[in-house]
Amino acid sequence: MQTQFLFLLWICLISHTTVAQTRVHFLLQNVPAMQMDSVGIRGDQAPLSWQKSLPLRATKNGFEISVNFPATVTDIQFKFVVFNHDQAVTWETTENRTLVLHQKNLSTTHEWDVEQSVDLSTLKKLSVAQLQADYALVETMILQVHPGTYRYNDEASIQKGLATLKAKFQQPLSHGAAYLALSKLTAQLQCDHTKVGFNNQNKTINSIIHYQKDKLPFTFKWLDQKMIVEYNASEENTLRRGTEILSINQVPVATIQKKILPYIAADGATDENRVRKMEVDGFDFRYNAFDIFYPLRFPLDGDQLHLTTKAFGENEVKTISVQTITRSDRTKRLLERYPDFPKNRDELWHFEINQNNVGILRLNSFGLKGWKAMSIDYKKYLAEVFQTLQSQKVKQLILDIRKNTGGMDEMKKELFRYFPIDTTTAQRITREGRTRFRSFPESLKPYVATWGNPWYYELNPDRIDTTNGYYIFYEKNPPYQNHQAAEFVFRGDIYLLTSATNTSLAFYLAQDFRQNQLGTAIGQATGGNLRGINGGNILFFRLPNSEIEIDVPIMGNFTKKPQANQGVPVDIETQTNLTDFYHAVDKEMQEALKQIERKK
Repeated sequence: MQTQFLFLLWICLISHTTVAQTRVHFLLQNVPAMQMDSVGIRGDQAPLSWQKSLPLRATKNGFEISVNFPATVTDIQFKFVVFNHDQAVTWETTENRTLVLHQKNLSTTHEWDVEQSVDLSTLKKLSVAQLQADYALVETMILQVHPGTYRYNDEASIQKGLATLKAKFQQPLSHGAAYLALSKLTAQLQCDHTKVGFNNQNKTINSIIHYQKDKLPFTFKWLDQKMIVEYNASEENTLRRGTEILSINQVPVATIQKKILPYIAADGATDENRVRKMEVDGFDFRYNAFDIFYPLRFPLDGDQLHLTTKAFGENEVKTISVQTITRSDRTKRLLERYPDFPKNRDELWHFEINQNNVGILRLNSFGLKGWKAMSIDYKKYLAEVFQTLQSQKVKQLILDIRKNTGGMDEMKKELFRYFPIDTTTAQRITREGRTRFRSFPESLKPYVATWGNPWYYELNPDRIDTTNGYYIFYEKNPPYQNHQAAEFVFRGDIYLLTSATNTSLAFYLAQDFRQNQLGTAIGQATGGNLRGINGGNILFFRLPNSEIEIDVPIMGNFTKKPQANQGVPVDIETQTNLTDFYHAVDKEMQEALKQIERKK
C-alpha cells in the first residue's frame, strides 16, 4: 500500500513539473557562413547560461531548439552565438534579445544579428515630466558642450530652437514624436556629426525607425527635384528604372522633400548633401534618412501606398498601389532581382584596368568598425592595386569615391601613401580644435559614452578665447609630418570623382587631394564644409527617460582663415539628367575618360 502511494505521488510530481514549465521553440534564420562548428543560444535564465551554449540543430528552416523554462521564470534575455567547441565564440552584435513567457508554449523566430522588434502598440507615451527632464540635459549639451553651436547660428536662433523643443515637450509624446522633435533641433546646428543616431539606438527606438513595415518598396534618386525610381522591390512591374514618382498618398513629392529637409543633419549650407541623404539606396549596410523620417513625418494608415507615376519618355500619369515593406525584405528582393546590387560593404571597393589601360579604383566606403563593417584587408588590397598599376605601366588612374560617406582615418592615410605628396608644401597648419568646455558638466556624465576612457572630463587647452567662449587646441602635428611613401607610388595622372554624398573622411580626402594638387576633380562639390567640421571625437549621449541616443561631437575643427560656406569644389562640374540616368550613362566617368583622351 505504501509502495502504491509513493508511486502515485511520484506520478503527481512528474505531472506537476511538466505542467509547471514554459516550452519555448527558437528558430534562427540567415546565419552567415563562418568557420565555426555550431550555432547556439545563451541567456540569463536556466537552462540557458551566459557562460555555456545550448547547441541548435540545423533544419531546412534554419537552426532550431526547444527549451523548457521553470514556471517561476517570467521573462528571459538571450543571444545567439556561433562557436567551436564552446571556446572561440562569435556573438551577435545587437542588444540582448528579450522574451516574456506569457503562455505555456511559445514559438519565436529570429534573424542572426538583426535587432529584435518591439510591438509598438505596447509602448506608452512619454510623460511631460520625463520629456522635461530629458530636455534639461539636451539644453546643457547644446549650450555648454557642443563646439559648433554658434558656427552657423547666432544666440537668438539657438534659443528659439530650444524654446520650440521645450514647448513641444510640454505634452505627452510617443517615442517617435520625441525622436522627430530632437532631430529637428540637432539638424538646426548644421553639423553632419550631430544627429539623433541611426546606428546606436536601443531596441525600442530601433524598432520604431528601422524594423517596421513602413518603407518604400523601391529605391530612388532625386534628379532636378524629381523622385526617380532606380531599383524596384515591389510587385508592381511598372515601377521601372527612370519612372518618376509624382506623389505618395496624394502628397506631392516636392512637398515631402521640403517637409523632411529640416530634420536632415549636414555641414553648413550644403543642402545638396541633405538631398542626397533623402535618397534611398536600399543597401543592407547603410541607413537612409528618408526611410526613417518619412514614416515619422507622414504616418501611414495600413501597408498600402498610393502612387501617381510617370514612366520615362511618356506623358501619361498613372495611379498605382503598392505595399510597404521592411528594410530587410526590400534588400532580399533587390538582391534576388538585380545581380549588380551590392551584397555588403566590401563590394563598394572595386578595381579594374580598362581596354585603354586606364586604372579605375572605386573606394565607396571607409567603414572599418561598427555595423556591418568592411572585412577587406585594405592595406593588402591597396598594395596589390598600386603594384599592378606599376607593373602594367598604367599612366592614368580614375579614383571614384562618389558614394563614400567617410569612415576611419587610417584608410585615407594608407591610400595617400601611394600618391606623390610633397611634404615640404603639405605641412601647413591651417586648422585648430575648439571646445566650449574645459571641465565636462557633471550632470551629463551618467548619460554619455565614447571610445576608450573618458579623457574628455578635464581638458588642457593651449589658449582660451574669452571673446567667443572657446577653448583652443593647436594642431600639434602638421599634416603629413609622419608621411611614409609606399613602395609603389603612382606618378601618373589622377582623376578624382566626387559628389555631394561625400562627407567626413571622404570630404577630407577630396580636400587634401585638391590642396596637394594631385590631379583633376570631376563631378559635384562634396558635402562637409571648408569652414571645418565637427568629427573624430563623438559622444554617444543617451537620454535617460526617452532612451533616445544623440551623436554629439566634443571638439570642433575650425579653419584659421575665413572660408566659403560650402564643400570641396571640383575642377570640372558634371550633372546627370533623367535621360542619362535612364540609359545608365555615367557622366563623371565619361568626362574623366574624355579628359584622358584629350591629353594623349
